[in-house]
Amino acid sequence: MNESTLGRGVGRATRVYGVQAGVLLALIVTLFVVVSEFTVGAAVFGTLDGVALIGITAAGLAVTMIAGELDMSVGSMAALAGVIAIRVGELGLVPALLIGTGSGIVLGLAQGLLIARLQISSLVVTVGTWIGFSGFALVLADDRPIGLDELTTTDPLLVEWLSMTPATLIGIGVIVLLGLFLGLTRWGREIYAVGGARREARAAGVPVNASLTTAFGISGGCAALAGSIACMQGASADPRGFTSLMLSAVSACLIGGISLYGGRGNAVNVLLGVLILCLVIAGATAAGAPTYVTGLVAGALLMLVVTLEFVLDRTVAARRINAARSRHAAALLAGAGGRESPAPAAGGAPPSGPRKEG
Repeated sequence: MNESTLGRGVGRATRVYGVQAGVLLALIVTLFVVVSEFTVGAAVFGTLDGVALIGITAAGLAVTMIAGELDMSVGSMAALAGVIAIRVGELGLVPALLIGTGSGIVLGLAQGLLIARLQISSLVVTVGTWIGFSGFALVLADDRPIGLDELTTTDPLLVEWLSMTPATLIGIGVIVLLGLFLGLTRWGREIYAVGGARREARAAGVPVNASLTTAFGISGGCAALAGSIACMQGASADPRGFTSLMLSAVSACLIGGISLYGGRGNAVNVLLGVLILCLVIAGATAAGAPTYVTGLVAGALLMLVVTLEFVLDRTVAARRINAARSRHAAALLAGAGGRESPAPAAGGAPPSGPRKEG
């Protein structure tokens, strides 16, 4: 790899992740300076602990956003899957998680298929399923919180290694798998194409319906996995729980740089957004601040990131336009110079031509 290639790679990484990386670093420094109770242990554990719930949900939600859609039902999906996992908890931890996650995948695929086949707005469909999943969760839980009969079932989820629990490791694994899926598989590239330019993708033969169905299946599965893990960790499920999960996941995606217009973003953007949001939550918890402070700070960070990205995009676009103009002017000058007659050599004879007879 030569220096020019390395320089272009660094420049591209700076344009794509520079704003989020700068905000993350500034946030860490600010919290350590302003909040005396914010220690290294609290920062690491509080941040990593949020990767399981918010990170897994945001990873799935990001796929629908990259496809140019939005899954509004992730909160109620998590609650429903958590209730299902607790209901079948007597089968064991792993079967409960698999059944809860599987239910989310099936329901997510059904949502995506409905949206793709009928070409209905995902906002309309997922708001309806949001209500429907909440009602189904209430029915399964008999309209009350439910708990496990055998509490030792959840013991494996409570083990901790270097401030990381199994739930944290699962969350990191899901984000890594998301990156591999989007970057290295044909299905991931097709989701980018559908989100970037749907009509052109359809005209080029991209299976738009299959891509949308896959995106919502992934979103439903991730939300269900997050809800199942959270409920199994606490050995109980509340059918009215996870009301703010959708907002937190969307905020993490937007702060990380996932575009609502589709076709832009990756797993690194998701990870950066989740880390920033979880740091805010950890800092507010360490300071003993009211719950609404987290929302205020997250909203301010979102506006900051959007503004900085807008300024950066405009700056890059202006530089590209100026560079293109310079190349165009240089080409015109080179063409004009090539059309001029060559000057006669010093001491040479003038150009030959017809002589005048006299």
